[in-house]
Amino acid sequence: MRREFRELCSGWGTLRLIEDAFDAEGFVPGPEPEEWEVSGMRRRLFDSYADVIDWQNREQVDRAMRVFEEVWSWGEGVEAEYRERELAKMLRLLDKDGYTIDDRGRIRPARLPRLAELPLEHLDDPASIEEHLGRLDPDDPPLAISSAKSLIEATCKKVLEALGEEYEERAEVPQLVKSVQMALKAHPETIAPTAKGKDTIVRVLASLSQVAIGVAELRNEYGTDHGRTRPSKGLGPRHAHLAVDAAHTYCRFLLQTLHDRLPEASQRPAP
Repeated sequence: MRREFRELCSGWGTLRLIEDAFDAEGFVPGPEPEEWEVSGMRRRLFDSYADVIDWQNREQVDRAMRVFEEVWSWGEGVEAEYRERELAKMLRLLDKDGYTIDDRGRIRPARLPRLAELPLEHLDDPASIEEHLGRLDPDDPPLAISSAKSLIEATCKKVLEALGEEYEERAEVPQLVKSVQMALKAHPETIAPTAKGKDTIVRVLASLSQVAIGVAELRNEYGTDHGRTRPSKGLGPRHAHLAVDAAHTYCRFLLQTLHDRLPEASQRPAP
């Protein structure tokens, strides 16, 4: 995969574009070797960055994937048939490494296709949500649990922004959950006393809130944060799937409810 993106840099990019793509993700080039294995300034510049990336470090790999997304976007103006051939080749190579390219040119883990179904089209900038989606890896339970909590936080904030509601940037999950469900009129306190099935609806919404809060509490116990010095014993893929599926269910509910509330929200006066 790296070799193919290096060739795309050589064919589609410039030295400045390559530098900007890596620099934007915080990468710096390594020292020049005594002898280069490849010819061409653009290939060598690509290798000077790629060779110092720790490809076993998930955070660095995530940033590298964003560089590759930028490289892929440079081909939007090339001849369609040629781009289709390159796409077919790229999909085969990415598949070997467990990735794929979606219709918007985003590179994401191929083993999580269902998570890509979150309805994000009504958000101005869903990049933060997509970033957390890409880290929901059941093969890495602590990371998946931490990312599930971050996904809930990011989705709550984005929905509040879409509704024109303010929130504290450092607000905790329980506060965000209540704020967003109140704004969406999907909180137990917003259900009319005369609503059909009120008691059942209130119980379901209250339980849904607790699911989101529970994921956050699970992250506090088992997530990758806080500089843990001991591994989390007994934690396996089933726990990761539980957190991932819970976060996905909650976020999908928020986003689908946002879609239903948008016509109402669009009539609000601008702040």
